[in-house]
Amino acid sequence: MDAFHIQTLNFTPTANDISHQIQTNSRFIYYAALSTIAICVWLFQSPKRAPHVLAYEVPRRKWMFNADTLVKDSYGKFRDSVYQIRSTEGVRTIIPPTLVGELKGLPEDTLSAKTAVSEAMLSEYTHLSADAHSDILTLLLKTKATHNLQRMISVLREEFKFILAAEFPTCEDWTPFRVQPFMVRAVSRLSGRAFVGSSLSRSEEWMGVSVNFAITAFIAVTKLQFFPPWMRPVAQYLVSELRTIRKDLAKAQALLEPLIEERLNQTDMSDSDKPDDFIQWLSDALPDEEKRNYFIQAKMQLLLSASSIHTTSNLTTDCIYDLAVHQEMQDILREEAMEVFAEEDAWERRDSIAKLKKMDSFIKESQRLSGNITSFIRKVMKPIDLSDGTHLPSGTSLLTPLAGISFDERYFPDPEVFDGLRFWKLRQQRQSSSPIRPSSPTPLTRSPSSSTYLETTTTPSKSATTSSPSSPASSQSPTPLDSSKYQFTSIGDTNQNFGLGKHACPGRFFAAQEIKLILSHLLLNYDIKLRDGEARPKPLVFMMTKSPSQTAEVLFRRRKAI
Repeated sequence: MDAFHIQTLNFTPTANDISHQIQTNSRFIYYAALSTIAICVWLFQSPKRAPHVLAYEVPRRKWMFNADTLVKDSYGKFRDSVYQIRSTEGVRTIIPPTLVGELKGLPEDTLSAKTAVSEAMLSEYTHLSADAHSDILTLLLKTKATHNLQRMISVLREEFKFILAAEFPTCEDWTPFRVQPFMVRAVSRLSGRAFVGSSLSRSEEWMGVSVNFAITAFIAVTKLQFFPPWMRPVAQYLVSELRTIRKDLAKAQALLEPLIEERLNQTDMSDSDKPDDFIQWLSDALPDEEKRNYFIQAKMQLLLSASSIHTTSNLTTDCIYDLAVHQEMQDILREEAMEVFAEEDAWERRDSIAKLKKMDSFIKESQRLSGNITSFIRKVMKPIDLSDGTHLPSGTSLLTPLAGISFDERYFPDPEVFDGLRFWKLRQQRQSSSPIRPSSPTPLTRSPSSSTYLETTTTPSKSATTSSPSSPASSQSPTPLDSSKYQFTSIGDTNQNFGLGKHACPGRFFAAQEIKLILSHLLLNYDIKLRDGEARPKPLVFMMTKSPSQTAEVLFRRRKAI
């Protein structure tokens, strides 16, 4: 399902969600014994490793709650070498950033994202795939959703003000508030306003199904992964969440059908009068014979929600936690927002959000330290030879060690330090840099002043080749330098939170607008802090997913009008 499908791997419900579901599952005792047997088989089954590849030997059970630490540790040991891990998801071959550039441009029939994600999401049982409609979905996100962003900002701002008035405390004095649950609901409504329009975006029923669909799907995949592949055809009937997925799809279809039918009956409506939301965009894009296929449209909407609501709300929550810890950044970002939105109509100007360059840097730094554990999920379909001599046979499952890359001092000097202006400084320097950059990752070094970062040139890596003599090597050409390399939405060999290559998340531009809108409004209206003596809330890690604390409270106080 291309880039969109990759993002569904990161909807990241927390361990609390999973344990609560298991405890309240009336059928849990029924299959507890069988699950125990399956887990034993899963833990001790022999891994199938590719020959001549380094291995990071850690008991498989340790990957359950320590994946980020283990990825950092393994990356520290092997750095620029290809190596293998045996995680909860099975044997995975880890590709370093120095070699991933050789792979990201390979065609789908050689190195497949669709197959890798389908297997990871166990789509054979969960049906979490857009199938033949994945290209339409990706195209609409790249075109309609991205191009209509600025026109929607003022509408989304009004929606966020409505949410605050309804669900946020008045905060006349310092008031503790649980951020993460609120952000899930806020992002759900903002996204819903763009996806399904105003008539459904404020519906509790729609919010429930769109938010819980991702959590249910994650739990279903997690339970199935405890069973070895040969047991899953039977084990699927023991996973109640698979039935819940089907019920959620039916509920979404029932909610959407009247809206879709009403619009289809308005045949005399001009393009300018049509609603500006994903329901309309998808309806217009589908062929005539599928315009009344309500199930497909409901499925697309829930997959879209699954890929966007939790990833965006989690990152927004992490940003709030970082603002609470780094008090000095509040003044810096607030001043920038006050300058950009000094006039009320600035919210409707096309370039206003883009002017928030320091905020853009802050969000990117928060994502660097709190983002995904791994990225670049791929399945080798045809044998591939890398420039370092590594041979990747067909069937090899690939990942990149993002948690390790993000703390590599070669690319991020003082990587353990939160520097909210890190990427803003680099963008400022970039304007006077050399006009050509190499295709391989570019290490950074600290300048003598210790306040800026300098790039050092490395030799471009060769391109990977398929083992077939008739398959030409892919090639990469140097590209001009520009400051956009350090924007929040930019992607690169050392910046893979949104994926890489043609499969990069097409919805990242919409997510960036949502996050900046939320942070700007909060900073302009509230002071933020933690209780005295409290440290930044620790994230929750479960298997290969990481999410901010659901229960942590942050203190808010409304700012006095000037």
